[in-house]
Amino acid sequence: MFPFIWQLVFLLVIGIGLLVPRAINAQDSGTLPRTTDLFSMRVVGTGADRYINLEPDSATGYAVLDTQCAALYWHHMYLFENYAQTAVSVWKLEPLLPDTAVIQARLNSSFTADTAFTKLYNTALTKEPVADLRIDSALKIAAHFYYLHSDKGEPILHVCVGINKVMSLSTFPSHPYHAAFCYQVIWQLDDSDDLLKKVRSPYSKEFKKDRPTEERIKEVEQLIYAGMADLPELRQALIASYERNKAHLNFRLLY
Repeated sequence: MFPFIWQLVFLLVIGIGLLVPRAINAQDSGTLPRTTDLFSMRVVGTGADRYINLEPDSATGYAVLDTQCAALYWHHMYLFENYAQTAVSVWKLEPLLPDTAVIQARLNSSFTADTAFTKLYNTALTKEPVADLRIDSALKIAAHFYYLHSDKGEPILHVCVGINKVMSLSTFPSHPYHAAFCYQVIWQLDDSDDLLKKVRSPYSKEFKKDRPTEERIKEVEQLIYAGMADLPELRQALIASYERNKAHLNFRLLY
């Protein structure tokens, strides 16, 4: 009697396991869809104003990946825009419009050739573990997306995926994923401008009164970083985002 009961329990457990979607792990990287199939391409605008939009796809039909990509859209977009050669050259394909079939073929070839990005992106998708991220380091990274610099003598402070000093903060293999996480947090802030106003207000008044020198801009740049990293609202946003999305991330936030 008892062996039969245990056998029945075992079969039930196996059956339930078949019904539950299995999380992707590092060993699954060889079974992932092609990188090109993880991005969607569409033409935006008309006439001379049209352009090609290429972004992470959350409707591939692969349930686990689609859930992750929907939750980490800006995270994956950061990795793509900063580390994929395809992102750098996609605009060169616009003269081929409206032949989207040829454009898609070129994109496929570009993604296939970019093995470095495929490796980096698959590490995120399969949640292959990288180094933990301490909250103080996360705050430093997030703060560096708020970049003060000079444009023809005029001080400019903005949030930008490309024009910043985030990538220069570290050369560790984990840094792209840490930065992508912080970038997503900033994009999803409800009060990003309000937070920035708290830090830039005294310098805005100073700069309106007198045009700053390059040396002063560099001094204030560091003060902006420090001020942003010291905001409790930014700290809480990082923690809250991590708790919402930690099932999809390949590192732990330590706080």
